[in-house]
Amino acid sequence: MKLTFFADKLGICTSLVCMIHCLLVPFLLIIGFDSLMHLFDQEWIEITLLSSSLIIGSFSFIKGYVLHRQHFVPVLFLSGFLLLVNGEAVSSLGLAISLSVIGALIIAYAHFQNLKLKYRAYSS
Repeated sequence: MKLTFFADKLGICTSLVCMIHCLLVPFLLIIGFDSLMHLFDQEWIEITLLSSSLIIGSFSFIKGYVLHRQHFVPVLFLSGFLLLVNGEAVSSLGLAISLSVIGALIIAYAHFQNLKLKYRAYSS
């Protein structure tokens, strides 16, 4: 039981880290810190964040759905994840940032809703 609550909290943190990463890389480029940007703009970081989001989300939302049976929560997660993936696939920097930030926020919101519904189901 504690693990499923922790997974949602970790999922929220992972989504926020992903969002910060998506915003930080262009900001470093804009202010002229090319050397620092190179540290943060690594493909392995993006793959790690996407993979972590998928693994944590899959575990959390499957357990949550079994408990509360609310369809909108996994749909929110999948929508946010698809936006994140599409944010990595587009070539326009502005569109990539927008898709990634919106996707990360949707995933964080889905984890928040999942956590809230799980607390409600366990307290009943």
